[in-house]
Parts: sequence; C-alpha cells; structure tokens
Amino acid sequence: MAEDSATSAVCVSSAGGVFLDALAVSEMWEGPVRWIAVRAPDTEARLVDSDVRWRSEVGLRQPIGLLHSYRDANRELKAWRPSWVISAGTGIAAGWFLAAYHLGIPSLWIETLNIYGDQGLAATLCSRLADRVIVQRPQQLTAHRRAMLLGELY
Repeated sequence: MAEDSATSAVCVSSAGGVFLDALAVSEMWEGPVRWIAVRAPDTEARLVDSDVRWRSEVGLRQPIGLLHSYRDANRELKAWRPSWVISAGTGIAAGWFLAAYHLGIPSLWIETLNIYGDQGLAATLCSRLADRVIVQRPQQLTAHRRAMLLGELY
C-alpha cells in the first residue's frame, strides 16, 4: 500500500488478549487496515503479511511517552486519513485515541472480556474518547455510553 493512500482503519495494539480482540475486529473490517503494534512473538507471527508499524509500549504514568505517542499519531493520522482508529488496550492506544479525537477521526474501543473490576488508565481514557465502544458481555453495557454488545470475539 502506498504511503499516501487512504486507510480504512488503523488498529493499535500491544500483545496478548487485547491483540486478539483487535485482530478479530480487523478481520471483519472492510478496506485496508494498518497496524500500530508492540513487537512480541504473537504480534509478529500474526501480522507478518500486514501493513504494520512497530512501536514500544507506552506507560501512561510517564507523560513524556504519551506526548511522543500523540505527536507520532497526529502526524501519521493526518497522512493516512483513516476512517477509524481501533484498539482494545494498553498505553500504546492512548496517544492514538487522543490524536484521533483532536483530528475528528472516529474511534472504536473494544472492551476486553477479562475486565471485571475497575478499568486501567488506558481503558478509561480511550473508552471515554471513543465514538463507539464494543463490549463482549451484557454486564459491560452499563459501564459505557455508546456501547454495543457484540459478544465474545474469539
């Protein structure tokens, strides 16, 4: 895909279960998907033939990392012009959701199946900035405005 061509969605993810959630949604998406992912054995194996930019995880308790992530996301989202930004979690998503919010790009937050108590900082921030929130259990519907029940993704 050419660097200046339009992108249907940008999926932002770290490794593990949040990656599987984002992967499940990306496979349902129509159009080209670009990935911003944390390099790990599972992400490398599953994204081998994908358009992916590898990034380091961002700790939200370290504001400088969030600022760098936001700056990079802002620049790349302007260039790529995606229709959506999608993520299921961790700190890497926060800068991208902030940039999408400021640029008026819709975002989709996927609430992971394993959340039973309080959300983490990234989940709280991203779900509040998101235009839509997908939940996997009916009990999660009341926790988010704009929530849609999709059911278990994998």
